[in-house]
Amino acid sequence: MSEQSIILAKIAALKKSFESIEYGYGDRCIGSSIEPLLPRYETLIKKLETQFDGLFDDLPNLSLPKSLGNSGNDSLYQRYGITPLINNLDYVLEVYSNMRIGEKTEKIKKANRVFISHGRSEEWRKLQAYLEKDLEHNTLELAQEANLGRTILQKLSEEAQKCSVAVIVMTGDDITEDGDIRARENVMHEIGFFQGFYGLNNVVLLHESGVNIPSNIHGLVYIPFAKDTIDATFGALHRELKVLMN
Repeated sequence: MSEQSIILAKIAALKKSFESIEYGYGDRCIGSSIEPLLPRYETLIKKLETQFDGLFDDLPNLSLPKSLGNSGNDSLYQRYGITPLINNLDYVLEVYSNMRIGEKTEKIKKANRVFISHGRSEEWRKLQAYLEKDLEHNTLELAQEANLGRTILQKLSEEAQKCSVAVIVMTGDDITEDGDIRARENVMHEIGFFQGFYGLNNVVLLHESGVNIPSNIHGLVYIPFAKDTIDATFGALHRELKVLMN
């Protein structure tokens, strides 16, 4: 597992953590939700400079947000100081994704296998059966692979090298306090990971209707389906894979 892959996976996870911060009146958040993330941001940005040899020289050198003061026992931060950090991380993932498209072309052609990512819903099992029995594609689902003493991140990165395309099943597994229906955090993290690993064009999202899609997910193919009817996507998915797997 390369150091660059680890850094990109950490950036995707950190971006998700920033985006999950809850804001209250006046677009403010409490310090306990943001302050643990700031040193992680600084460390990752520094590692980018050493690992990617000038690729991100144009990345804005942003100052970390300052506390506005205290409210009770906690400090307060404004959203406008945090958003530029998220934009920086988003830019890193986008640039790296586009770079990887050309860099991995030969390797992807040799790894003719589909990685299936999913949440709690069992709909992915119908997908796996369709891909393997009807389309005769080999598939990989992370939990079905041996752990071999690896961390989750190591296992994900190493097993992803055996595939050329990711199909992500985005089902409504979590409900926020505001009533929004969202996919599980591991699914959101893996969207960013696979964008960086395979390139934007090699990630296909099967999206359950009603599930919130973050506005910053760019370049993905979206195939919608109603709850518990993932088989309705199979025709469109087949057309996508005919292009991606040849």
